[in-house]
Amino acid sequence: MKINKAFFAILLLSTSFLNAQEKALPESKTNKHNFALNIGYSYRLSSKPNELFVNQNQFTDQYKSLRHGLNLNFAYDYMIKPNIGVGFVASAFNSAQTTYSSQDTMDLKDDEYMFYAGPSLKYILPQFDEKFNWYARATIGYLSFRNSSQVAMVNQMGKKAPVSMTYKGSTLGYGLDLGLDYTINSFLSVGCNVGFFGGQVSTLKVGENEFDLNQKENLNRLDFTIGARIKL
Repeated sequence: MKINKAFFAILLLSTSFLNAQEKALPESKTNKHNFALNIGYSYRLSSKPNELFVNQNQFTDQYKSLRHGLNLNFAYDYMIKPNIGVGFVASAFNSAQTTYSSQDTMDLKDDEYMFYAGPSLKYILPQFDEKFNWYARATIGYLSFRNSSQVAMVNQMGKKAPVSMTYKGSTLGYGLDLGLDYTINSFLSVGCNVGFFGGQVSTLKVGENEFDLNQKENLNRLDFTIGARIKL
């Protein structure tokens, strides 16, 4: 009798466990944790450099080349609903250019870098195909900017010599991008993004010195990326 009771108790617990697993299965299929890594091309939308960037004001081609750069970004989304996710975005932009100045007989360099980090909101648009997903993501957060520059300056001996200067600034950044994902399996997909990213720096620091810019450094850019996504 005791064995029968124990058997039925175990059977009841097993049934309850299986039922719980079955109820939890659809929940797990929603893949609440989404990770994305993207790489691609960015184009800055600024029309002219600020007054402190001597090389870019002196050489138009140098400035034009610096508007093209490499973009790398990472995004995490926690899906609070099947079509809505909250998370964060981190991205980096880099562009460098060197121009030889025959007047100064030396190379003049600019190496620009931007870093952004901030919370994000993702909305998955209605599906038009089982394998494809459209989505939009908005973000707002902290944006830093740095330009490591080599310029020509007159030294104590009255001769021009290369001098390295690093300009730093930060501001509020914001972005909006649209993406298309192709599903490979339940946890892996690949996709592409087109996005706008914005921000303006009004003050730059060089060492301990701080300069208010007459011409703000416009950090607006367009991003075109491809990448992979993991869903857990």
